Amino acid sequence: MVGQVVSSIGIVAMYQANIGLDPWSCLHQGLSNVTGLSFGFCSILVGIAATLISFFLKEPLGLGTIANVIFPGLLIDLIQSLRLIPSMEHLWSGVLMMLAGQTILALGTYYYMAAAMGAGPRDSLMVAVSRPLGVVPGTCRTILEITAVLLGWLMGAKVGAGTVLSAFTIGFFLQGAFDLFRYDPKAVHHTSLTESWQAFRQRAGRAPAEEPAAQGDLEEDCPQLPNSMEESLPGPVEEAFRE
Repeated sequence: MVGQVVSSIGIVAMYQANIGLDPWSCLHQGLSNVTGLSFGFCSILVGIAATLISFFLKEPLGLGTIANVIFPGLLIDLIQSLRLIPSMEHLWSGVLMMLAGQTILALGTYYYMAAAMGAGPRDSLMVAVSRPLGVVPGTCRTILEITAVLLGWLMGAKVGAGTVLSAFTIGFFLQGAFDLFRYDPKAVHHTSLTESWQAFRQRAGRAPAEEPAAQGDLEEDCPQLPNSMEESLPGPVEEAFRE
């Protein structure tokens, strides 16, 4: 959840840079232009498509994936309503804000992916595609961002300086955060929904620990040595047994 909050702050900072849509928003806008569907609904469709592709590439769907679909939108609205991050009015201040937002987003992405409870749709797609391609996740993310910008531009979306800047740099920021914390997204096993449910059932169905038996019960349960056996034991062995 800390990662979700940090990521949302980074996304708002990129938006407040005011120098162009981020690559995925560019794709959502282009898809909205072609289909006539709302921007938000197109965002949901792209997220579902990314999740399905990741699932077929054997990337687990976990609680973190669902949380990444639900909470960022709510957190982004909350941060914007509080007006904590001002909107930039000039190109260079916008560029600095965009780079700062990408840095914060990269840190937030590391935080929630390191929880190993499932990555978000786009981050899952980044990891899933990087495996067969044999490239580091950051490079794969750059490829996906550029692809999203090209598709959005072909469908009539507005492409600004910030869009291009974000497409070519977000992958480097993400890989930098992974390298800084020595985190390899491809080597981490994320807990799937099935595994989380099984773990919950196992904990819920676990019997309470048994109370220690009383001393009298122990003496009753402990078999007594027959007299004939006691008499047949050598002295030292009998003494040790009695102790």
